Amino acid sequence: MKLRKMLKLWDVILANLQFIDNFEIKKRPAVILFEELDNLVVAGITSNSDMKGILLTKKLGSLKF
Repeated sequence: MKLRKMLKLWDVILANLQFIDNFEIKKRPAVILFEELDNLVVAGITSNSDMKGILLTKKLGSLKF
């Protein structure tokens, strides 16, 4: 599946994401990072500042894969 015309890299979408600590799956916001072998690679995002994670900066967002 090629990235649909309506979706672009760095778009925010709702995706079914599995939690790391259990098998529960919930619909959560995610950002599209890249497409590889007909799969979208996304990163879950949150407004919860207490969660540990990777800070995505504008500079990081300009990288080409």
